[in-house]
Order: sequence, then C-alpha cells, then structure tokens
Amino acid sequence: MRTVDFQGTQLSFGQRRRLTEQQQVRSSFINPVLAQQVEQTIKAVDARKEQGVKPERIWFVERQEIGTTCVAEWMGF
Repeated sequence: MRTVDFQGTQLSFGQRRRLTEQQQVRSSFINPVLAQQVEQTIKAVDARKEQGVKPERIWFVERQEIGTTCVAEWMGF
C-alpha cells in the first residue's frame, strides 16, 4: 500500500473558496439521514478497496453484434 503525504501543500485562493462553498452547501442541503447513509457507503467501499475486492458489476453486455440487424431476427422469426 502506498502512503501519500500532502504536508506542506497549499491550496490556491480559488481552491480554498471552492472548498468552503462546497462545505457550506453540503451542510445546508443534505438530509442528515442521507448524509449518514452516504458516509456508511463510502466507508464500506473503502474497506472493500483495502481488501482488494472488486466492485459489484451492475451493468454488463448481454450481447454484442456487428452489422445490420435482420428484421426477421428482430421480430423473432
């Protein structure tokens, strides 16, 4: 595992302003229950990453075709 140290790194004025705006917006708009669920999800994903578990596949290719589809095949004949 690689350790990264950002000690001594400074943010520009625009980055600091954007960070404070994001924190203000996040605190005012997010439902506390939703925020708790998001934190739990992020912790669970980070734990899976540390263990080396691959993410769950939600989307997958059912079939892949090349060329023009025949109308008869499309209709099921």
